[in-house]
Amino acid sequence: MKKRILAAGSILFALSALTYGQSTTRDFLHANPQFFGSTGTPYYCNDTTDTPAPEGFVPFHIDHIARHGSRTHDSKTLVPNLYKTFNRADSLDLLTPQGKLLKSQIDSIYHRMNHRWGDLTPLGARQHRDMARRMYHRFAPVFNPQDGQVNLIAQSTTVPRSMASMAAFVAEMRGYTPTADFSMDPSNGYDNTLRPFNSKDYKEYLANGSWKSVLKEYQKRHTPTRLIDQTFKKGWENVIPNPVTFMTHLYALTMILPNTDYGISLFPWFTEDEKYDLWSVNNLSQYLRKANYIPGKGLPVAIAKPLLTDMLATSQAAIDGNGAEANLRFAHGENTIPLLAMLGIENAAVTEEDPEKVADQWQDFKYNPMATNIQWVLYRNAAGRVLVKILFNEQEVKLPIESAQAPYYDWEAFKTYCAEMMARYPDASLPLQ
Repeated sequence: MKKRILAAGSILFALSALTYGQSTTRDFLHANPQFFGSTGTPYYCNDTTDTPAPEGFVPFHIDHIARHGSRTHDSKTLVPNLYKTFNRADSLDLLTPQGKLLKSQIDSIYHRMNHRWGDLTPLGARQHRDMARRMYHRFAPVFNPQDGQVNLIAQSTTVPRSMASMAAFVAEMRGYTPTADFSMDPSNGYDNTLRPFNSKDYKEYLANGSWKSVLKEYQKRHTPTRLIDQTFKKGWENVIPNPVTFMTHLYALTMILPNTDYGISLFPWFTEDEKYDLWSVNNLSQYLRKANYIPGKGLPVAIAKPLLTDMLATSQAAIDGNGAEANLRFAHGENTIPLLAMLGIENAAVTEEDPEKVADQWQDFKYNPMATNIQWVLYRNAAGRVLVKILFNEQEVKLPIESAQAPYYDWEAFKTYCAEMMARYPDASLPLQ
């Protein structure tokens, strides 16, 4: 077992305290400002200590779903629009000396990020390579079965950052399993499981759901605009028609920069209170669109049903002797957030209708940092009994399943639990018919 690293252990403890209401999110972010990055928070995993498996049980299969790793900003318009705004303001002599400094940073970011919107960064590739390395060494018996036959199946969406994440993971794993039979398959054919957010019902919710007005009103109350007056001269309204949108977009770029190797940070431009408010806006947006917001009637979580069903099926195939040693999936936060909620992991399914209370109930940096992943590992003993252990961001989690050996659970009990959890949510039309 690896030794716990104090910093990581402290963060994990603090995150656990947040889950159970023992600390405020504002206090946590004051002590851990790196998490102001919201869903742009780089992946963190330094502690992979395992509870010893029950005597005689050996791991033999892994099912894995991961969000792509760290990336550039995925909007083709957000950064270019910021670049144009600052350059137009400069041409009209509307920038203060501080505004000219901020403009120079925006210029540098734009020229480095242009035409690479949403691309996996070197950090993102390292995250998945490191994840593969830890997986191999932590669960080596899975990749060294007695019969010597190792089959690894990797799937991804056709979005470049997801394909690149898969490639990085597989490249690392090949170094440890050079004789393994790899299947690496990016395909639109996996849209039902890896892009379920294209379902008709969910797209209708995104387009016309009541969440939109809730978020708009919250944005008005919690989007500080002080920085505009600091960096622009009077008359800035000529180049910034909507200050709320401008600040939201500037902070969106700020959050993504720690995932790049540019060596530029925009966080110093904001006070701690401003960072908290702007983070809370993004956090609320994530919660309303992807988690168990009451007016959503479970639909944002329900889209994970095909993925969970598929993971159960590939695990059962491995148990029955006709599956792979590992099924590896690489997709998006729209997969991992609802799956966490559907599995009831770490309070991810919390329901909160008051937007002012969401930040202390649900935090996007916990449930959806870059490279967020959910794994489960199957163990078997000589008598053929199968247990399963669930990992969230490579940390053991406990489920409300009766077990004297938690975090190890009887496979059949886990399947029953999953069926019960899926039954709580509505059915949604699938993107592929």
